[in-house]
Amino acid sequence: MARQPTGVIVDKFGGSVLRRPDDIAAAVAVVERQRASGLRPVIVVSAFEGVTDTILGAAEVLLPAGAGWLREPGSDPSSGMAREADRALATGEALSAALFALGLRARGIPARSFSGAEAGIRTAAAHLGAEVRRVLSRPLRAALGDDLVPVVAGFQGIGTHGELTTLGRGGTDLSAVALAVALRADRCELFKDVGGVMEADPHLVPAARFLPAVDAIQLELLAEMGAEVVHPVAVRRARRGRLDLVVRALDDGAPRTIVRPSTSDAEGFLMLAVDLKERMARISLVGPARLTPEVLPLPAHGEGSFDEGGMRVVWAEVPLASAASAAQAVHAAYCLPSAGAR
Repeated sequence: MARQPTGVIVDKFGGSVLRRPDDIAAAVAVVERQRASGLRPVIVVSAFEGVTDTILGAAEVLLPAGAGWLREPGSDPSSGMAREADRALATGEALSAALFALGLRARGIPARSFSGAEAGIRTAAAHLGAEVRRVLSRPLRAALGDDLVPVVAGFQGIGTHGELTTLGRGGTDLSAVALAVALRADRCELFKDVGGVMEADPHLVPAARFLPAVDAIQLELLAEMGAEVVHPVAVRRARRGRLDLVVRALDDGAPRTIVRPSTSDAEGFLMLAVDLKERMARISLVGPARLTPEVLPLPAHGEGSFDEGGMRVVWAEVPLASAASAAQAVHAAYCLPSAGAR
């Protein structure tokens, strides 16, 4: 049965579009236009760009050698160190949420900021990368019923042990999707600095083009292979919740990409992920199995492929210094000729 429109839309504003407080004004203008069109937006925000890394860097200075565990997911819930690290990390998103709510109120739009816990995000008992277990949507539904715009601090929740938890790198995507599914939102819009999804990282492949629509399984696999577009768990939750995702920029006229929850390879898009390691780079081509080769024509140090959900992933490892040229060669050989299939 088709989902009935609710008018609720969840907007996620990431750090790439919140570089400084002035950027909030542009994001607030987007919300103002949505309200004027009759939508009921729920906002989820990341910390300002660079804030999370600054907090991690400060924590690592204070800790003895071997503080790499700060960047690893799923720390012991009984760890006092991890508890305090989570509380420090969560301040970045809390600041963004409060300032965003202030910006909305300054425009005459009633708004209220929420922590992840106040918004109903419940997680496992873990720190520094806790799994979202459930979402209690009543607080946000009540806010919407009072004609408020809820502004939620992303990347955080409350664990079953009663402590504040964070969701790991890219966790604000996960916050937004989890809330959108729980609220049965019409869609979830993820705002990025570059706008929609591209065939490949444009910093490595200048010829990469924007895609108007992609399959959720394809994007999920792409993210798992190292493309920093959308958190793979967020895409999976959206797909299972039958939620439409839109990846877009603040500018209404900029290219945007719709991520379809249903599996269909009719368009025949091929996409490229590049995962940069310390010495090697893994080049992965992801697309419908009927269009994707079993081996990439690269002088590889390692290679492989697998199929999932009608999609195929084929990958090869090359020296780090060759990553850009290898990615451009694969893109030219497989992505550009597929334009005719679109």
